[in-house]
Amino acid sequence: ASSAAPGGKVIDGRIVLSASRTPTVDVLTSPPRVTSRCFLEISVSGSPQGRIVVDLYGELCPRAAEVFELLCSGSLGSSYVNSSFYKVVSGNSMQAGAVDGIPTFEHDNYAIKHNVAGLVSMVNAGTGGSSGMSDSRFLIQLPDDAGFLDGRYEAFGRVSEGMDVVRQIERVRVSGTKNAPIDKVLIDKVGVLR
Repeated sequence: ASSAAPGGKVIDGRIVLSASRTPTVDVLTSPPRVTSRCFLEISVSGSPQGRIVVDLYGELCPRAAEVFELLCSGSLGSSYVNSSFYKVVSGNSMQAGAVDGIPTFEHDNYAIKHNVAGLVSMVNAGTGGSSGMSDSRFLIQLPDDAGFLDGRYEAFGRVSEGMDVVRQIERVRVSGTKNAPIDKVLIDKVGVLR
């Protein structure tokens, strides 16, 4: 038996992605060209934790990479500074970067497989990963195998330095069904590395 699902259909209890949402790029075996690198300096409860560096794949995912880079440079008049990691699900992903006033934009594609920890993807502006639209929010993938994100979230970069900081954030205490960190995890400083 089959039924409709966002980006594909459900056949015998499994989501089968449509061709346009089936990822084909494996960053481990055929990494996309890095077009720019950005950094996020993180604190937990006011205590500096270190820097996360993200390599962006701007040729493959131009809109997502551009928005992320602009929010790291401050060129839009706003930035990721003082935004938080507002959801942390250990063993799954962490979400950050809610910045007011950033218009939604259509995903470039779903080309990159979610098969390595540290991939950075845009969070969907809609509910449940089905809108095909993004805003400022992003997630960092925590497990190596996160195929459940394929066809739903657009990966556009990868953490190249600071996975130790990512793992520190993964260990923060959380509360409630939204997995909100009890101790505030803030992005204190951002920038583009030249």
